[in-house]
Amino acid sequence: MDDLVPICCFCSKVRDDRNTAAGKGPWMHLNTYAKSRQLPLSHRFVYSHGYCSDCVAHFDERMAAYRRTTVWESLRAAGRRLIADADGDQRAGLRKRSSTVSAVEDVVSARDEAGGAVY
Repeated sequence: MDDLVPICCFCSKVRDDRNTAAGKGPWMHLNTYAKSRQLPLSHRFVYSHGYCSDCVAHFDERMAAYRRTTVWESLRAAGRRLIADADGDQRAGLRKRSSTVSAVEDVVSARDEAGGAVY
């Protein structure tokens, strides 16, 4: 298990858990880690990805760089679109009803002109 090297996904620092409790070692650059272990950089390190304490402290800031808008802005925009779509559907429904009513009025007026006869 000594060959498993935790590496930070953001900054690529590695954690040296030698002579410390697991997960409590200092984070350092890979060059420094390899020199302290007297290993060449060509050594086949097996990495376990995670986050160093510095990157965890700034995680929200780093992730915000990948987002165009905040979550609340996205939710607010989605709500506005839903309301606009529902409002548009209601207006389209009113237009459909009004054209239906005018068609019925045309039939009634045509029947009246024909003397009330039913075909």
